[in-house]
Amino acid sequence: MASGQQTFMTEVARRPDGPVPSSDVARWARWLEGLIFFFLILFAILLPHSIKGARHAWMAAGFLWLAKLAIERKRPFPQALSAPLLAYIVLSGISTALSSDPYLSWPRMRVVCLVLAGVVVAQNLQRLSQVRILVFLLLLSGLAAAGFTAWQYTYGVGVQVRYVVPTADLYRARIHPGDIITHINGRSVHTPEQLSKVVMQSPPGSMLHVKYLQGEPFDKRETFLTREQFVTSGVGTPYLQLARGKPGRAQGTLRHYIVFAEMLMQLGCLAWAMLLSAQPQKWGIRTFCAIVFLALTAALMATQTRADIAGLAAGCVIALWLLGRTRTRIWAFVGMVLLLLLATLWIHHTRGLNWVSTGDSGTHFRVLMWEDGLRLVRQHPWFGVGLDAIYNHWQEWGIRGFSLYHVIYHFHSDYIQIAVERGLLTLAAWLWFVVAYVVFLVRLLRRTREHSRFATGVVAGVLAAFAGYLVPSTVQYCLGDDPLVMIMFFYFGLAVAIDRMLKTPGAVDVP
Repeated sequence: MASGQQTFMTEVARRPDGPVPSSDVARWARWLEGLIFFFLILFAILLPHSIKGARHAWMAAGFLWLAKLAIERKRPFPQALSAPLLAYIVLSGISTALSSDPYLSWPRMRVVCLVLAGVVVAQNLQRLSQVRILVFLLLLSGLAAAGFTAWQYTYGVGVQVRYVVPTADLYRARIHPGDIITHINGRSVHTPEQLSKVVMQSPPGSMLHVKYLQGEPFDKRETFLTREQFVTSGVGTPYLQLARGKPGRAQGTLRHYIVFAEMLMQLGCLAWAMLLSAQPQKWGIRTFCAIVFLALTAALMATQTRADIAGLAAGCVIALWLLGRTRTRIWAFVGMVLLLLLATLWIHHTRGLNWVSTGDSGTHFRVLMWEDGLRLVRQHPWFGVGLDAIYNHWQEWGIRGFSLYHVIYHFHSDYIQIAVERGLLTLAAWLWFVVAYVVFLVRLLRRTREHSRFATGVVAGVLAAFAGYLVPSTVQYCLGDDPLVMIMFFYFGLAVAIDRMLKTPGAVDVP
């Protein structure tokens, strides 16, 4: 507890006359409001970069908000859509209590409770200018994430082993073709020349600590070799072919191309809506939003994730329909078609896949998981088998995809995953929220048009992003990824806060 808070609580305890004077309450409330908004700013900045950092930021804001309510002796503002969200959390908790493996299920409730991040955001934004700060900081942070991706593809992340003789000591140390060496004895390497220099300048007989990346997404590994073992493996000869190492599929700082793609898709929809809603004379804002959107789209293409590219296209079309004029709609729609065509050609070139490839192992795995998931839903219809219980019981329940592809994953669909793990009642609660949320956003958009162009752009961006989420959620388990859940409910909090601001005199302070 901070020293100021300790002093305040001591002062309260020593006063014989009971409640703290209203001036002191107002002073501490203002102090807490500033601190809460600081953590919300931190939350927005960290969302595209750090899962743990973003989670800790909104939780800190939440604890401070509860302290503020206690000091002011106030209740929270009436919360829109609280009924379906409460039903979703409570039913998920009941399912977890009845789980086939509660020790696995209870930790997973942490992701379910991330929806509370939206409540914290919604309850603590008082003015539209605060929303503007958070939105532009979020987009700027997204631009930084796209810039980091560009840096990885130009400067590289290390030195990739293109070829190594299978009998070489390097190969025996489990560094194989495709792996990327990032550090030797704590020194980072990015080019074959740098790697050779570090090895050759090491003292004879010295042991080299080698850190490298393997697989996709990257799996950090390390090993040890002597200087002589490295040299005899062919450093500087055709027997060891090296090149600047770059990601096969962009992962950003979130360390997984699918999670990164989900984040980029959400940010791209918001940037596009803000671009469409910006006033024509504000060239600075329009240029900024255009640069952000193009950078995010390029980074999303680099992830080579079909479902999220389609989600971005769907969200952009919806934002365009809501905000654009007739002529603008036509040209932008043509642009979206060209984007999908370019994405099709790019994915076919890089991965050898079409949008729907029946011969793709990933598609076959999904179909197997969906079939077995529906079977489990029929066997456990009301409260499911429990969150993550499948990981310990998949052999007992005959999950064919796991045994055939030797991978333990999920059911590749939000709806099937919820139904299998938490039952049809929880699925109904989630669908209730989805429908109610869309209706809420459509009605809110009509009201914001009369008050603020900026608020209209934000709400349209939130609606577009949610529509974009609905596309990959049919073929991916998006609700299992912390970053997507946090940014989706961060948007939810912005929309609910704007709804309240429209009813509060003076709160809409941005045209």
